[in-house]
Amino acid sequence: MLDRMGWDWLFSSMKYGPVWKQHRNLFLKHFPMNITAPFHPLQTKETHVLLRNLLQRPEKFLLHTRRAAAAIILQITYGIQIDEKVDEDGDNYVALADKAMSNLARAGLFGTYMVDYLPILKHIPPWMPGASFRRLALQWRKLALEMLNRPYDLVKQKMRDGMASPSIVASELEDILSGRAPQENERILKNVAATSYAAGADTTVSALVSLFLTMALHPEIQDKAQRQLDEVLGGRLPVFEDRAQLPFILLRWNPVTPLGLNHYVTKDDEYRGYRIPKGTTVTPNIWAILHDPDVYPDPLAFNPDRFENAEKNIAQGINEIPDAAFGFGRRMCPGRWLAFDSIWIAVASILSVYRISKAVDENGKLIEPKVEFSSGLISFPKPFKCTITPRSPEAAKLILQTEDVQQC
Repeated sequence: MLDRMGWDWLFSSMKYGPVWKQHRNLFLKHFPMNITAPFHPLQTKETHVLLRNLLQRPEKFLLHTRRAAAAIILQITYGIQIDEKVDEDGDNYVALADKAMSNLARAGLFGTYMVDYLPILKHIPPWMPGASFRRLALQWRKLALEMLNRPYDLVKQKMRDGMASPSIVASELEDILSGRAPQENERILKNVAATSYAAGADTTVSALVSLFLTMALHPEIQDKAQRQLDEVLGGRLPVFEDRAQLPFILLRWNPVTPLGLNHYVTKDDEYRGYRIPKGTTVTPNIWAILHDPDVYPDPLAFNPDRFENAEKNIAQGINEIPDAAFGFGRRMCPGRWLAFDSIWIAVASILSVYRISKAVDENGKLIEPKVEFSSGLISFPKPFKCTITPRSPEAAKLILQTEDVQQC
């Protein structure tokens, strides 16, 4: 179904082989494993924009988190800067990512449509009964190709005009256009850039929206996290150097991709007596792995304390660090270090200056958020309301001061 939707450029779903390796190698060239310090100033800057936007329109927290996530990856990949204030139909690139990724989340999971099991169905005409997937794919294809082409073409145009900002695409294109790199690299570059845009646009958002939900539901956990922050920060905003002292983990409770990415078995295999023939599609149940009661006691509970005593956990074989949230093997998310850093600085910054609580209706009664999540390739908390207010006048002042720092 992905190829019918125009997502065949998504290298995370490409068949293993030389072409896939070329894509992954180019990605890792610019996002090397565990080397993310060059991106920290941008991540900090956009987190501060997020804080200011939450101060002005806290009820739009989903929009603000989408803008922050898109702003980071678009500037790194394409050198495109997003306006600080956007509306639902405002910035084209934020809206484009939102619409395209919602389609991918809906149909990108293997088995959603019968054509995943019977590929021959892709040849039936769109007008035939039962071919609704063909009609939907044609609609969704336009957005997927726009996501691939629009930002890339903008960088090429700006390079021709001598106005391109530093970015991954501009750097690689310069080598290609000057002859220092082969022309065929352009297709790989275009695919890798768009994959970065797609992956960075939604995964961070899902984690941060889960933060607002869990903090509204668990004020006692929020209190503890804020005590830890106050002890370390002493009235300032967090920086990445504080990270070792603030081990706050959010990824296990609602994994962003609950069924991960499909794996294709390249040779006959066997697992615990089960024969897995070559060519089999294997779907990893990441949600079940991260909610295994033998590994995570009381798995449905949101309890970051479970990760505090690493030595004890290792000795007892419980509460493993939830690396499975980022996938497995060759398909493990290559951008996980960047994503983890973006999530960490946002979580620490939000909790250092904001109080998140349940919303109140027109009668003054608390609105209990429902713990419900969307199903699909990417999982989000279903829409809910919460109240987001500065923790104190000093916290509000600290938020506003970030604008002065950026203008210096």
